[in-house]
Amino acid sequence: MLSYISKIDWYKVPDEIVWDEVAGISIDHENRLIVFVRGEIPVIILSTNGEYIGSFGKGEFTKRAHSVRVDSENFYWFVDDGNHTVSKYNSKGERLLTIGIPDKPSKLHSGIPFNRCTDIAVDYRNGALFISDGYGNSSVHKYNLDGELITSWGAPGTDPGHFNIVHNITMDDSGLLYVADRENHRVQIFNQDGKFINQIVNMHRPCTVTIFDSKLYVGELGYGLPVSKDVPNIGPRISLYSLNGELIDRWGEGFGYGEKQLMAPHGLTVDSDYNIYLAEVCVAVLGSLGLEVPHYNGTVYNGLRKLEKVN
Repeated sequence: MLSYISKIDWYKVPDEIVWDEVAGISIDHENRLIVFVRGEIPVIILSTNGEYIGSFGKGEFTKRAHSVRVDSENFYWFVDDGNHTVSKYNSKGERLLTIGIPDKPSKLHSGIPFNRCTDIAVDYRNGALFISDGYGNSSVHKYNLDGELITSWGAPGTDPGHFNIVHNITMDDSGLLYVADRENHRVQIFNQDGKFINQIVNMHRPCTVTIFDSKLYVGELGYGLPVSKDVPNIGPRISLYSLNGELIDRWGEGFGYGEKQLMAPHGLTVDSDYNIYLAEVCVAVLGSLGLEVPHYNGTVYNGLRKLEKVN
């Protein structure tokens, strides 16, 4: 079911726009890709064919861009774990709201927002925002649409409702929340009051989660310790699940530039033709393993990949 042609040289941007890696990617209501990069100009807008449309955000984010989501009203939400904030923008690139105090993290694993927040899910029907707070906290925080805190849940650990790097969050049409509990190798499912519903396991370091066409797409990172370097069948890869947790298919066969290989899937979005667009954090992941980011056609790969669906 998952059959793709992997493309790296599929887009064009002006020569002056450069970045190290791509942290997040989403698609707006005009079918434009919103690409959140770790670079001087952090927000790049492309067509799904790779044509450059525009950019914004210079000086407005740190070098720790982490996630971008486009909500159902076509607003853009950017999560910057470097300054512990979540920001709402309109499609003109104008900032409308900031949640969190820039450069003022909460106490480590206090459960108080934020300490290196990671992602957001937006629900206008119920008037709520859900923010995963996952590197320096082990929490999900629920806010109203004005950015006022309603409640929080989660703690460090491995039990249901506990987290070990709560890294990504998405929501299905019923309002259930799917949370990537990365280093516990699972996706936990909650209702909007934080009640644990279920968990999906048999995955390896789920880094990004997205629901499209009532299916859960999971980007798995691959090995995180040198001892697992030569273990096959643990990613990096894309896994497709039903919303009740049944594995449908997988795509990806480890690190590299092979036809079915990936580097470091960190963000993911899907267009109406079922093409997948990947944000890959090659510098962060490969660097943490003591590896250099390999070159592709003479240049260092900067983490923006298209998986073109094969019918």
